Amino acid sequence: MSSYNARVIPSSNIPNAPIREHCSAHHSQINTIGRNKGQQVRIERYAPDGVTPEDYALYTVVDLHNEDPDIVFLGFREPESEKHDLRDRLGLSGATAFRGKINSQVTDPTDDGEFVERLTDNGRHIGLIAIAPHGGDIERHTDEQSDRVGKQLASKCVSVWLCKGFKQGGGAFDRWHITSTDISEESFPKLKTVIGRQFEYAVAFHGWSEDSICIGGSAPPALKLEIKTAVEGAVSGSGIVVATSEEGTCPGAFNGDDPENIVNRLGAIGIQLEQSKEARERFGIQIADAVADVLRPKIKVCTAPVFQGSSAPSCVLRSLGYSALAILLGRSPSVTCEIKRLLFRIRHCRSGNTDPCIEL
Repeated sequence: MSSYNARVIPSSNIPNAPIREHCSAHHSQINTIGRNKGQQVRIERYAPDGVTPEDYALYTVVDLHNEDPDIVFLGFREPESEKHDLRDRLGLSGATAFRGKINSQVTDPTDDGEFVERLTDNGRHIGLIAIAPHGGDIERHTDEQSDRVGKQLASKCVSVWLCKGFKQGGGAFDRWHITSTDISEESFPKLKTVIGRQFEYAVAFHGWSEDSICIGGSAPPALKLEIKTAVEGAVSGSGIVVATSEEGTCPGAFNGDDPENIVNRLGAIGIQLEQSKEARERFGIQIADAVADVLRPKIKVCTAPVFQGSSAPSCVLRSLGYSALAILLGRSPSVTCEIKRLLFRIRHCRSGNTDPCIEL
C-alpha cells in the first residue's frame, strides 16, 4: 500500500460533476502512489493531533490540479446543512480543512475487513458474470443475490464479483459507495483480472431508495422485458412495481445504460437491477432465482464431463454411449459440444476428470 500525507480542503467547486464521492488531487503527487484521474483512493482524516486516524472513506479522483502537491480537494454538495455529505462520509462537523492521508489501497486484504472484494472465477468462463459492487451493508442483500445466481448456475461455471462494505454503528453506504460508472479496475485487483475478458452477459444487483424495481442496462428491450416478467412473478402479491428502463420510470442516473457502467464494461449484454429495500429484504433470493432462470438457457457453455478413469477400451465404449444418449435426449448444448466432450473423455480415459468447469 502506498500513501502520502495531505492537506484536505472541502470544496463544492471541483470540476467534472463535484459530488460527495469525488475529489481532486495534484497531477503528479497522486502518481507517486500509483493512482491517477478516474481511479479510487481511500482518504483518512486525522484527529486534531495530526497523527491519530479518526475516520476514512472512499473517493474517486475526478480532477487533477496544479496547486500545492499536498493539497487534496474534497467534493460536497451545497447546502451542507441539508445534505451533510462531509459529516456522513468523514465525520466532519463543517467544511474546515484538515490533515489526512491518501491511500492507494481501496479494499481490505483480510476476510474480516470493513471493505472487501470477492471473486469466484475459473479463469476461463465467458458466458456470464454476476456482480454486486455495493454488497454488505452498503446496499444490503445485493451480494447475496449475486452469490445466489452463481450457485443456481454452478453447472454453467458462471463468475461472480462483489464487494462488501461495513461500518460499526451504521453508515456503510456513506463511507464505501462508489458510483458504478466511476468504478476503476485499477483500484480493484480482482476486478482487474476479469475486466478484459468480455463476458457475453453481465448482471448487476443494486439497491435504491425508490419503492419499486427497475430493470436497466445495455441489454435489448426484449431481454429486459423477459426479466421483468420473471421478477414480477417472484414478487407476486407484494404490490412492488417492476418496470424496465424503456418504460420511463427509471431516472437517468439509475437506468444502467451508460457504456462506462461497470456492468456494461464487463458484459456485451449488461443487465442492471435497482431494487427497493422491501424487494431485497423480502424477495432477494426469489428475484435472483428469477434472473438465473431467464439467463440459464442463454448461456451456451460447453463444459467437460466429470467421470472416473478406467481402462481405455471400456472407457471409449462408455464415452460413445454417453455422447449418443446426451444427443438423443437433448441434454447437450449442441452436437458440436458433445463431440468435444467425447474427445475429452477419450483423451482423459485413464485419468478421469473431477473439474466440472473446464470449458471446451
